[in-house]
Amino acid sequence: MADNYLENHHNDYLKRKAKKEAARRHRQHLYLEAYRKKLAQQAKEHKEEPFER
Repeated sequence: MADNYLENHHNDYLKRKAKKEAARRHRQHLYLEAYRKKLAQQAKEHKEEPFER
């Protein structure tokens, strides 16, 4: 019984950890998309040429 109890708690922990990680990745994706839109808008407003060396 103790093994099942510990195993269940460990599995619950892994599920919570995976859910938290998925939420973090989703949040990062939203921030990245917003940043890309901001950069596109700024480039459109300033009509900047790409940086060349």
